[in-house]
Order: sequence, then structure tokens, then C-alpha cells
Amino acid sequence: MNNSLLVNVSKYASNDKTSPTENFITEAFAWLLRNDKDVREVLSELLKSKGTDKAVPFELLPDSGLFDTQVNFNGVYPDMLWNSLDKEWSVIFEHKVWSELHDNQLSNYRKYAKEQLGKEFILVLITAHVGQHRQNPDIAICWHEIATEIELLDSNNEKTKWIRSEFIQLIKSHGLVDVSPINPLSIAYYNESKKLDKQLFNISERSKKQSWPLLIDEEFIIPEKRKVSQWGRIGLTFSSYGNSKKPTWKPGLFFGFVVDGSDHFINDLLDDGPIAAVILSINEKRYPRLKDNGHYEQWIQELRANMPNGWHISDRTESTNRINKWHPLIIYKNLSDFIGDANTLDKQQQTYSNQMFEIQNLFKSSAQFQLFCDHMRDIV
Repeated sequence: MNNSLLVNVSKYASNDKTSPTENFITEAFAWLLRNDKDVREVLSELLKSKGTDKAVPFELLPDSGLFDTQVNFNGVYPDMLWNSLDKEWSVIFEHKVWSELHDNQLSNYRKYAKEQLGKEFILVLITAHVGQHRQNPDIAICWHEIATEIELLDSNNEKTKWIRSEFIQLIKSHGLVDVSPINPLSIAYYNESKKLDKQLFNISERSKKQSWPLLIDEEFIIPEKRKVSQWGRIGLTFSSYGNSKKPTWKPGLFFGFVVDGSDHFINDLLDDGPIAAVILSINEKRYPRLKDNGHYEQWIQELRANMPNGWHISDRTESTNRINKWHPLIIYKNLSDFIGDANTLDKQQQTYSNQMFEIQNLFKSSAQFQLFCDHMRDIV
């Protein structure tokens, strides 16, 4: 038998109708936080480091040991509430182990809180890994991050050290600290993950015939023979016309998704899973002249100043790692953030179109982009 008190007690809490693991971990976590100000401080700092648009008084939260669990939000029950001493703020927590959120779970919490809570609040999601970070919480963190912060704490009090250790042992026993490459959630959703490529393919294929901004002036086309899915990416490729009037990568632009970054040497961008991406492609022979005349750098500068929310720029020409010179620029967004709450194929296709249209219009409005394209086409 395991020598950890919390691990052993948790084994006796199950019944044939519910899995109590999340509730038990929640109660243990709340108990620890009520009784250990240092743990409250590191949790507050961790939440602050993740950032939120709301003006949360993080520095005041550690003074409060006011934690409630399983609060009734009109028939739905967030796992934990952390109330500030002045009762002006509340942090609403939802805890997941190896399970997904229910449909609209966080939306229901947020709706009730806005209408009934009577105070400012943020919504925090704690999960086993980042693949479960869905439904747009204000802040999302993982159990292993909390464990790391607690383990870094020091104390001369043996009882305090023992209590912290017991909690770490509890979440370790459920695979939440040293997260294995193969875990129960990935096994349970294996078949669903295999469907992802097909779903992304369908979104892209159905969008081919739209009136894309890049097609309006006929400087770009979508080549009929270009595959929607290849090189670890799924989406639409727009090729420009060179001096020969044949579609070429002078430059080419891809709008879609990357599910495997191996070909493009961009696995560093896929740490949290597949991404939505816009990719600049050129003939490798033109790479040495990419920055002639300064148009490329000025275009990148414009993009950094005007990039829509949630999108990131990876200029591979600045990378110290090995790069694929055919694809020097990647503009990307986490796939979960990109899809958001769109839960049907029609809504997801519309989400894809709206966001990619926005990027294309950003390109079209840039004089530096046009000058850069002209330069690429003029290179013999």
C-alpha cells in the first residue's frame, strides 16, 4: 500500500456512478490553500504570470484563505472559488484530471457569474495538459506547473513540508506531475485525433471556391493540381504569376493548418499541438536575395504592428536552428484558439474563412508586401 495518506484515502471514495478523483483533488487543494499562505502566494504569482486582460489584484489574493468548493451556480458546480478578503473579487476554478470539459461548461459558469455573483471575477482552468485548454478561460494552467512551484518552496516546519509533499504525491499518483507521452486521455481520444486531418481537409476543400482577396487582381491563383494535404500541412496554396505567366512560388502563400512540422522544420511551433498557419514560400534559389531592397524586413515590421489578436510571427530567417529555406516566414495561431467555440463544420469553415480573409486583406493593404512580391518575381 502507498504510504501517502491522500493517495490511500482517495481509493475508497469511488462508487458505480461517479469518478470522484477531481472532487477529491479539489478538496485536498482547497485544504492546502486555506492553510498555507506560501502556497497561495506561488499560485497567485503563477496566475499573474499567465496574464489576463482583467485588472486582477493578484498581490492581495495571498492574504485571503477564503476558499469554497462545489458552489451551486444554478445547477452547475465550479470546483472552487477563491474570494478576496474585501469580497470584491473571486477566482472561479474548474479542475480537470483526465477528462474534457462538458459542452458550454465554462460559458455557463461565466454567464451565472456575470448575472448573479455580484463581484468581479476571472475564470481559471486547471488540467492535466494543455490539450485540454478549451472554451476560452481567462487563464489556463496545468497541475504539473502548480506542483513545480510548490516543490520549489522551502520551509523549516516539518509538518508544512509533509502536507505539501502529501498533495504532490496525490496528484503524482494520478499522472498529473510527470505527464507520460502516453496517457489515458490520448488513448481515449485516439480515434477522434485521427479524424482531425479529415476534418481540417474538409474545411479547406470547401473553401476553395470562395472569392479570396488574393485572387481579385489575378496576381495569385489556387493551382488546380496542388494537393490540399501534403508536407504535414492541410490547406490552400496560392501561387503568384512570374514573368513566364506560369504559377510559381514568386512567392507562394499557404493558408491552412500544420499538423506535422517536420518537413518545414517548425516543430518548435507545435509544442501545444497543430496550428493554424499562413506560410510564405519561395524557391530556395531565391532565398539569398530575400532581403534585397529591404522590402521583406519592412513588410515584417508592418505585420508585427498590425497582426490580429492571437496570431504570432515566426521569421525563420532569424532562427539559429536549421530552417527550410523554401518557407522563411510562418504566421501561426494555436488551433484551439483559432477554432474557438465553432462546433459544426459550417461554423468552423466560416471561422477559417473569416480569419484567413483578415490576413489576406492585411497583405493586400501593404505596399511593402506588393513591392516584395514584385522583387521576387523579377529575380531571374
